[in-house]
Amino acid sequence: MNILWVKDGKIGHEKQVKALLDEVSKSLEVSITEYVVRPFSTQRFLWCLFKKPAFINNDFDIIIGAGHSTYSKILNFKKASKKKALAIAVLVPSLFKNRFDLICAPSHDSYKIKNTNNVIFFEGSLAKVSDCEPRSDIGFIALGGQNNHYKFDESHILKQIKYMLSLYPSKTWYVFNSRRTSKKMNDQLSSLANENDNVLIVLNDDANTDISFDETISSASLKLISQDSMNMVYEALSSKGTTYVFDMDSISKDNKIVNQINRLISNRDIGSIEYLNMADGLTKMQLKPQKEFNDVYAEVEKLAYKLLQKLNK
Repeated sequence: MNILWVKDGKIGHEKQVKALLDEVSKSLEVSITEYVVRPFSTQRFLWCLFKKPAFINNDFDIIIGAGHSTYSKILNFKKASKKKALAIAVLVPSLFKNRFDLICAPSHDSYKIKNTNNVIFFEGSLAKVSDCEPRSDIGFIALGGQNNHYKFDESHILKQIKYMLSLYPSKTWYVFNSRRTSKKMNDQLSSLANENDNVLIVLNDDANTDISFDETISSASLKLISQDSMNMVYEALSSKGTTYVFDMDSISKDNKIVNQINRLISNRDIGSIEYLNMADGLTKMQLKPQKEFNDVYAEVEKLAYKLLQKLNK
C-alpha cells in the first residue's frame, strides 16, 4: 500500500500520524512518501486547494496528514491520484470536512463535527504503545510552557519538581523541556541539575544528546507531566508506570483540554499533585495517585484497527 504523508513540521502533529502509520504497518506492507508543506494561512489554504498538484502522476492509496497546513494539500493531491486515493485527516480540519474520506478526530473535538459518517473518534492524543516493564530507578518529568489553557507559573512548577525529587531521591530523574518552555524555566532547571547529581536536563533543541524521549518515557516507573500538553500526557499513559500531572490553574473553566485532563484526574486514570489548605493559610502538597490497576492506553491500536476495517470494505 502506497501512502503519501503530508507533514507540517510540528512535532506534536507528526508524532501522532507516525504512531498511527507504524501501527497500520504491523498489518499491511506499506511504502510511505513524505511531503512537507509551508505554514498555514487561509489564502494559502485556498490556493493549494485549487492549484495544479505537484504529484500529478502518482498511485497513492492513502494521503494522510495532521494540522491545518496539510489539509488543503491532501485534498489537492487526492484530485490527482490515479487510484482516487483515500484522503485522511488526523485531527479536525476547519474547512471542507465532507471532502475527506475519513477524519480521525479526538473525542474532545466532537463538537466541531456535525456529520460523523466519515469520522473515527479516539480519546486524547495518539501515542506509541509500550508494554515494556518500567525501571524502578528512573523518573521522568516533561514540561510544556506558555499556552492558552493553563497558567504556567515557573516558581510553582519548580516547587513541585523539588517535592517529587524529595519523595524519590534514589531515582535518576530525566527532565525534558519543550519549545514552549521559557528561558527563565530552563535556567532554573539548569540550576536544579547543578544542585542534584540525580537530575539530568534534556533540552529539546540539543542535537547532540543521545537521550531519547520515547525510550525514557517508556522505561520510567514514575512520570510527572505538565497539564498543558495533551500529547505528553497521553504518551505517558500509553506506557507502563505511574503518571502524575502538576497542579496548574486553568485560564478558562470552559476549555476542552482542561475538561479532558480534569476527567482523567477525577476518574483517577492519572495521578496529580494536590495542595491542601492547612491552618493559618498554610498549604501542604500531597500526591493523589492513579487507580492501582490502570491499563496502558492503546488509542492508536484501536484507531488503526478501525481504519483497517474501513480499508478492507
